[in-house]
Amino acid sequence: MNPKRLPRSLFKYRSFGTYTLRMVSEAEVFFAKPSTFNDPFDCNPTVFVDVEWKDVERLWKSIALKQMGKEKAIDAINHYRYGATEDGGTHDDGGNGSQIYTRFLVRDIEAFVKTRFKEHGVLSLASHWDNPLMWSHYANEHRGICIEYRTEDHRCDMLGPVNYQSSRYLKVSDLIEWLLRRSSSIKAKIFDQYFFAKAPQWKYEKEWRVVSKTNGPQDRPFRIDSVHFGLRCDVSIITTIVKLLADLAEGPKFYQIGSRDDGFKLVRYQIDSSEISAFGLRESSHFSMDDFQFDPLMAIGKISGRQLE
Repeated sequence: MNPKRLPRSLFKYRSFGTYTLRMVSEAEVFFAKPSTFNDPFDCNPTVFVDVEWKDVERLWKSIALKQMGKEKAIDAINHYRYGATEDGGTHDDGGNGSQIYTRFLVRDIEAFVKTRFKEHGVLSLASHWDNPLMWSHYANEHRGICIEYRTEDHRCDMLGPVNYQSSRYLKVSDLIEWLLRRSSSIKAKIFDQYFFAKAPQWKYEKEWRVVSKTNGPQDRPFRIDSVHFGLRCDVSIITTIVKLLADLAEGPKFYQIGSRDDGFKLVRYQIDSSEISAFGLRESSHFSMDDFQFDPLMAIGKISGRQLE
């Protein structure tokens, strides 16, 4: 994993909805399946052949024997050999037949690796609260919120920064070291390449990730330190979240995001939560006057300066 110093805080940009409410009221976070990511290359590596075809075959056999048993593995490899030699070559001639045969094997190896990790989940976090692009892309165009999580006493097993210089390829030589020779260091390297490698174009996110062996909603592994409300965040969202969190023993701080007059940078202003908590929920103006008793004679007396008996 990239040896980068853990920030004091990490941030989650969110639009307002059911999942966001559960993050606040039920102390949950959602670990997404990588297959649902908006980037089709993210957590979707390819296998790169950097060894002879016989080593690829050896790795494939080890995997196939465990997955399908000896008889089915023999049938499958014979089928691949036949398919690779239909054009007149041989699968071991070092030419086109060999390349086709290797491609068949690599396809299965790649599918096996992805199967090993398919149930994992990823919680994506950012390093800063003041990134305008993150507010636009992940917080409903500045209408949502950004939750600040304290990292000093986190409960994460796998937490680390995304590597924007890492290769997307998983080398067959590394897979052999991991799956055949049981190298724990190579296993960790492949895990990092699988879950923490991302295209350099995403560098602006400055992303950190928590990886879990399961996906879906889970208990939040951080304490909430603050909640930031976007430039366009509706007052009803602010009121709802402040009332939910203000009475906690270690209640978070609340900030309203603003913009600087002299540039494009964002600023934040701390909200006095006691002011919001002091007010009840708003009643419709159509009904708010129902309990008001109006005495027309008293009103006339006050207008004329006389106290009517």
